[in-house]
Amino acid sequence: MKKTLSLLLVLFAVTLTLSAAVTGSGSAKLTAAVGNGFSVDAKADVSYTLKMPMLEGDGPLFSGNNLKVKAHVGVSPIAVTGSIDAVLTPIAIAEISLGGGAGTGWDLPLMSLEGLRLDSAGSLASDQLGGLYYFGRAGIALQFDTGAILSGDWSSVLVRAYHELNYQGYSNAEAAQAWEYETGGAAVNGFNCKGEYILAYQMPLPLNLVGAQFEWYINNVFDSDRSPLLYDVSALANIDIIDHLSLLVVGQFSNYQKKDKGTSELVLRDAVGFKRVAVIATYSF
Repeated sequence: MKKTLSLLLVLFAVTLTLSAAVTGSGSAKLTAAVGNGFSVDAKADVSYTLKMPMLEGDGPLFSGNNLKVKAHVGVSPIAVTGSIDAVLTPIAIAEISLGGGAGTGWDLPLMSLEGLRLDSAGSLASDQLGGLYYFGRAGIALQFDTGAILSGDWSSVLVRAYHELNYQGYSNAEAAQAWEYETGGAAVNGFNCKGEYILAYQMPLPLNLVGAQFEWYINNVFDSDRSPLLYDVSALANIDIIDHLSLLVVGQFSNYQKKDKGTSELVLRDAVGFKRVAVIATYSF
């Protein structure tokens, strides 16, 4: 973990050194979601990205090659998380990413929410501000936009596939001791993998994108007691409000749920069911 963060900081320093070729952009997001059982979630995110040319070549596949270094901070009513990611585009249709981050959580008694929980005698109990949640991740994405080869305002179909291997841990947890961060379900220190697939259509309208997303997860992927295949299926719609401001509406369904509040163990449902509806407002600068 320390080596990953050190490498990311070195990449960040190199990017600053070559500032003559660097461009920067940022975004601020506000997410509100209503889930199964009328649970309510809210989160604010701010990120800033530095982009520099790298491994550029001739032709449409290589002329835009670049390295992006992204710093991100997310705050919810019960946790704060920071991260740094480096994303290399060695060819127009691919991205290779490496990142890591950390966070901590606290209780919100008014809504009976706990940002950090640790197993004690078979049940998760509050461990607010007691330790550090941390993670490292590596991923690769393949993506394509038909608008790059077809002419016309109505010719853009986006296809993206992303796969990731990550390690997540909690500094106060012992080996195989369960913990939970930001109500995300019980976990133990270890490796996990995930996949994400998006198919979307872009249009020259205020409603400029509609699409579908499929995400799958396997926790403790290298252990004999790895989790079953967990997945989410989402419908996406993005609306341009004004310049630099957009609104993404997500309807999400899943094949899993929490077994109970005491353990927060993620278990399979009998059938795919409603998970949540989220609205994400994004301002780009």
